[in-house]
Amino acid sequence: MSHDPLHIMVDLETFGTTPGAAIASIGAVAFDPRTGVIGPTFYRVVDLGSCAAAGLTFEPSTITWWLRQSEAAREALTEAQACELGHALGWFRMFYIQNCRGRPIWGHGANFDEPILSAAFRAVGVAIPWSYWDARCTRTLFAMAKVKPDRAAGTHHNALDDALAQAHAAIAAYRALGLADATDAAPAPDPAPAEAGRP
Repeated sequence: MSHDPLHIMVDLETFGTTPGAAIASIGAVAFDPRTGVIGPTFYRVVDLGSCAAAGLTFEPSTITWWLRQSEAAREALTEAQACELGHALGWFRMFYIQNCRGRPIWGHGANFDEPILSAAFRAVGVAIPWSYWDARCTRTLFAMAKVKPDRAAGTHHNALDDALAQAHAAIAAYRALGLADATDAAPAPDPAPAEAGRP
């Protein structure tokens, strides 16, 4: 029976595609790809002024791209309770440590979520809680397993909804590749669990 700590699936909504880009929101979910367990979730909308103050950048092409996205996706970026970048990263650091310190952190692309998130940590002087060897790429996993995230279950480009879709797809990929724990593996529950990491 598997007793491994949970992994973390993170998804960022940003205003650029390279490290140093401004972060609009952070969504994450703790999960076990071997057993199908879905654990606590994390979600913060980030105040964009605090990103600019930290020296993060806004790419015009990405701003234009956001204008073409759904109203629901854009509304999620204007939440009244948006918090400063340093506070959002501090809360995410706590979420990671509480749920899976020293375990993999997954992002959708080796050159996107984790590198951009790590650059933001450095920009505000908050210690990155994982090591570089903990980073994992879902694009590689999904290509090997021939699975795709089901974005229809939530709002595409909502960071938490996308993180959940990617966690479920990672679980399916582990099963397809024969990596799931045969004893513990069970379908992941559909309802999103209560959010963790709030003050």
